Amino acid sequence: HTEREIMKVVYPCGISSRNAAKWSWIGAFAIFLAISAVPAATFAQRTPPPTPSTASATPAPVLSANAREVYAKHQDRVVQVRVLRNAANEQSSLGSAFVVQDNGRDGAWLITNYHVISSHAISPDGFRLELRRPNEESVKATLAAIDVQHDLAVLKSEPLADGKSWPVFSFRESPAIQGERIYAMGNPLEVGFLIAEGVYNGLAEKRVYDQMIFSGALNSGMSGGPAIDPAGRVVGINVATHRHGQLISFLVPARFARDLLNVAQAKSTPKATPKNWRAQIGKQLTAHQALLSERLLGAVPTAPSGPSVPSMPSDAARGAGFASQTLSGRRVLTLDGSLTKCWADGRTQDKPRYHRESLQCTLNADVYVSRLLQTGSMRISHTLLRNEKLATPQFLALDRPGAINMDRFDIRPMQGLTPRECSGRYFKGTQSVYYVTTCVSGYFRFDGLYDFSMNATQVDNARERMSSDLTVRGFTFENAQRIGDTFMEHLP
Repeated sequence: HTEREIMKVVYPCGISSRNAAKWSWIGAFAIFLAISAVPAATFAQRTPPPTPSTASATPAPVLSANAREVYAKHQDRVVQVRVLRNAANEQSSLGSAFVVQDNGRDGAWLITNYHVISSHAISPDGFRLELRRPNEESVKATLAAIDVQHDLAVLKSEPLADGKSWPVFSFRESPAIQGERIYAMGNPLEVGFLIAEGVYNGLAEKRVYDQMIFSGALNSGMSGGPAIDPAGRVVGINVATHRHGQLISFLVPARFARDLLNVAQAKSTPKATPKNWRAQIGKQLTAHQALLSERLLGAVPTAPSGPSVPSMPSDAARGAGFASQTLSGRRVLTLDGSLTKCWADGRTQDKPRYHRESLQCTLNADVYVSRLLQTGSMRISHTLLRNEKLATPQFLALDRPGAINMDRFDIRPMQGLTPRECSGRYFKGTQSVYYVTTCVSGYFRFDGLYDFSMNATQVDNARERMSSDLTVRGFTFENAQRIGDTFMEHLP
């Protein structure tokens, strides 16, 4: 949640300085007309007009009496987390945290999101942590434990200057019930502490790790804050919001935070606390890709042995992550629907010069490492071209074998990756011949992890061409190679 990201949220549409003067007198004239047309008696019942920065935002819902009561009782247990860049002695990112245990002279234990403090975890010498309480008191803090897979972190604070105890939250032992009203707290957009009222709507689908759906408004800066029940017990931790929806937010179940707190307290001595958090991050990323590889490679559909269409795999095989389906009559390897999203596209013209049908499946398993690095995901896509009226050279130029298509591989600029090393070769599938291009990049900071991309383009048919792609991010070389072998074994 950098300042730049905050501005994108607050100012969805910008106005250039060149037009600022023009818009100012137009706005003033429009306001004058509006005021002159409204009876003066109505102003007593109207709220103040929104500021320019929030004019396009949806008005905040009125809080219930329960929400106001919960906020009054528990606001002093939530703090703002400031990640300060040492070189400039200024904040680099902001988030929220909440106190779960006070140790008196030894300070307190707090829970937040990993992504809030990720820059400090990756570069502890370049960043430091500071907590700001609602009364503006600042307290230093250290990182005690991380869980990148569930996006959680445990902080250890210094004791309060006045010697008083930290007020603390307790975890609820039983999980939240679907339809239950809960309250998310935090410090959004650096405008002050607030509470967002909403409803728990069950666990999100198509997730490797459990996340709770919260129909309440989470904004930048609320990450790491608590979501509590009417009794003030923590049921979840604010983690994300859906940019393409309204009031669709996500929480990490409280049980993961409780488990991580136990880990942190077991390693509470200075010697037991890790100094090299990159090594811890690397171990957890390796564990993440091992889990995905186990699911993906546990069972796969039988490779087609001829023109006949094989039956779909069993439920157990689909649960492992691979499946198969047809694309314009051709059998292709895809990903299991219980973990993935699949989208289809194509050309729809009355008199097409050629036909294009495409299918893309993505495994929703990204793990946040830093602002420029999200890893641990997988994608399979297929594009089928069929010629109708193009000359053969024109058709063959549509998808040249061996061409590295950055958009098709979905390789965005990532932090800390080596340059791609690529190679190509011909491969005979069950029915067709392909030219296969393979590219590999390694991670500078996390030894043993790689990004792996593969494209297989059909080369033995001048009227029809299948192009298939595989991309895996943050896998060991062995697992990426095994997944690549499985992908090639099922080329038709």
